[in-house]
Formats: sequence, C-alpha cells, structure tokens
Amino acid sequence: MILTVLKVIGIILLVILALIIFILSLLLFVPIRYRFSGEYFEKPDAEAVVRYAPVALKVFVKYRQDKLEYTVRLLGGVIMTNTGAKLSWLGRKLGSNDSEEENYSESVSEDLPMIVNNDDSVDTYLQTDKTEDTSDEINTKNDSLDDAGQVKAEKKKSLFEKIKEKFDGIVEKLKEIKSKLAKINKKREELLRVYNSKRFEVAKKDTIRYVKELLKAIKPKHLEGRIHFGMDDPALTGEILGGASLLLPLYDEFLDINPDFEKQCFDGILKGNGKIRLGSIVKIGLKVFFNKNLIKVTKKVQTIIEA
Repeated sequence: MILTVLKVIGIILLVILALIIFILSLLLFVPIRYRFSGEYFEKPDAEAVVRYAPVALKVFVKYRQDKLEYTVRLLGGVIMTNTGAKLSWLGRKLGSNDSEEENYSESVSEDLPMIVNNDDSVDTYLQTDKTEDTSDEINTKNDSLDDAGQVKAEKKKSLFEKIKEKFDGIVEKLKEIKSKLAKINKKREELLRVYNSKRFEVAKKDTIRYVKELLKAIKPKHLEGRIHFGMDDPALTGEILGGASLLLPLYDEFLDINPDFEKQCFDGILKGNGKIRLGSIVKIGLKVFFNKNLIKVTKKVQTIIEA
C-alpha cells in the first residue's frame, strides 16, 4: 500500500516537472516574432507588430497622420490601448469608471453633515475672528520690535568685525572646495588605475562580445529599404553620397541609396521582420551575471564612486 502511494506521488511529481519543463521550453525557445515598415513622403508613416504565441501576446503600434496609436493584447484581452477598443480580460469588460465615480459621490454625500444657519453661531464666529485678528496684530508688532532690536545690534558691530566675518566665511568655503577637489582627484586616480588594469581590459573585451551576441540575436532576418534624396546644390549632394559610400559595407545588403542632383527632395521606405528567442537573451544574461571580471570591476568602480 505504501509503495503504491509513493509510486502515485512520484508519477504526479514527474508529471508536474514535465509540465514545468514544457512551459519553460515554450517560453524560452518559441520566438517572439516582429515586423515593421515605415515610409517618408512629406510625412512619416510607420507601423510595427510584435507577437508572442505562448501567452497570446500581440502589440500593435501605428504612427499615421501625426497620430500615434497602440494596442496591447494578452491572452485574448486588450490590456492597454489609446484607441476606441474597450479594455477587457478574456473577453470580459472591465468595470467602468463612471459607476465608481457615482458610488463615490453618493458615499461622500451621505457622510457630509447638514449645515444649519444660526445667527448666534455667526456672531460668535465673528467675535473669535476679531480676537484672532487683534492677537495677530500684537504678534506682528512684537516681531517688528525684535527685528528692530536685531538691526540695532548689527549696527553696533564695527566695520572690522563685519569684514572679518566675511573673510572667515570665504576661507571656510575655500577649504570645503579644496577638500572636494582632493576627493575628486583621488577618485579620478583610482578610476584610472582600474581602467588601466588587465582585469578591466578582459572585462571590456567580454562586454563587446556580449553586445555583438545580443545584436545578432535581435537583428532582423529580412530587411530592405530605399532612400531618395537631393539637395539644392548638386555638389553638396555628391559630398553626402561620398560620405554614405564609406558606410557601404554596413547597408549594402539591404539599403538602396538613389541621389537626385536636379532638385531638393527626401523620401524613403524601410521594412523588415525577424524573431527573437528569449533563450538566447537569457543565455547572454547568465554569461554577464557570472562573469567574474565584470563583477569585480563593477564592484570596484561602485565602491570608488560611493566613497
């Protein structure tokens, strides 16, 4: 009997573990797909869509006629939008703000006490106001007398004492500035020492490698575009084209540049699509998190700055 119970518990745990592994596999290895397109002909016009199947996530962003619109859907319901779409969750409409405001106003009106007009209460209120006014006048007079006494005491100070006080204040400020500059100079020397160390050099190379891996993981799978431009001066158009040709290895595969030497113009189109796997992002994040050189350099720089 006990063995049967243990077997059942073991089977249940294995099923739960298999479900967890399956869900994590879906989240990490099913890609986030995205596509975008944009064009510029006198006015910008662009849109982008992001989809993530495991949680039925869809993000739609559009910019057209100088107006930005976005909609975010999750598990079949709209959770964020600035359009006319109704916020919902799994097809159910969320509670309206109007009913909440009405309930709030009714509760406030019920809690408010009744105000009754009474001449005697008005008279007593006016009397208390008068007494408060007289007390305020007395206090202001006393304050003015105190201020006058302070002014007279300051006048009794000699010119030499005033100059000495100003000079002492300037000396104290100079000492504070000098100490701050010494601390800054010390921090600068310590940071330079860290920057010139071998550990920092290794950490810098690792960081560059991680950035390249990240860009490779998120870069579009398909990308194409066209740019048509021209300036008033044909010579300036040629100079811009010459500068763009220096970057030819970066855009030659997907971007077509067409210069116009006859008129001033600018228009273009750019579109593409791709996919991102969270597993690749998590892998890079773990490499960064467990990199000893990055951890030690970061802690060293943090302690120097906070000192």
